[in-house]
Amino acid sequence: MKTFTLSGWGQPHTALADIAPENAGHFDYSGYNDIKAVIEEIAEYAQNYEAVIGWSLGGQLAVRAIAAGLMQPKKLILICVPFQFVRSEKIKIGMPQDKFQKFRDNYDKNAERTLSKAWELIVLNDKNPENIRSYLAQYDKEEMLEKNWLNWLDILNNFSCDEVDFSCFPKSLLIYGKQDAVVEYNQMYEFSKAMPQARHTLLEDAGHAPHWHDKVAIKKHIEEYLYV
Repeated sequence: MKTFTLSGWGQPHTALADIAPENAGHFDYSGYNDIKAVIEEIAEYAQNYEAVIGWSLGGQLAVRAIAAGLMQPKKLILICVPFQFVRSEKIKIGMPQDKFQKFRDNYDKNAERTLSKAWELIVLNDKNPENIRSYLAQYDKEEMLEKNWLNWLDILNNFSCDEVDFSCFPKSLLIYGKQDAVVEYNQMYEFSKAMPQARHTLLEDAGHAPHWHDKVAIKKHIEEYLYV
């Protein structure tokens, strides 16, 4: 099944390459400024693919493209995707607004230091921290800092999956880490309520990067889901 990936905030667009099927595509959304434009571009790109794997923000973008009726994959895989990244009066899950605003302001003032802290949050609580660090060490932080991640923080702040009609969504697989310090694992259950047809996998010892925590196990889950 032809598959493409959408990576997470502050990560290279190829960050899911090791768990995706061979010859998978990897869409780079980081250079865009307008959410409508990027969703349309993702949808155009998706015409050549049957399935999509989205990690964190990347998965939320896939949700938006499908909800807008612009993309209709046969299968959808969401890894540690926030149902709602920042809490609201209606939806109480997610990061408190004041904590989010502090993180945003810190990134605006000192992007390098704040990105380093964000990468440490990906490692935090994971029972295989060296696995995660070994992947992050491969990436050029200077190259990542050239991307417009501040804009994408604002986009995360202004979206909730509570607004989405999931009735026409494809078969989906949800993968989360119980130790996630970025997106609480209970957000998986919000997706499960909205998508009763979805399967879910919760890794007890993994954090925000279950695909790096245990690449072999996650790749097996994905392959079984795509080809069975």
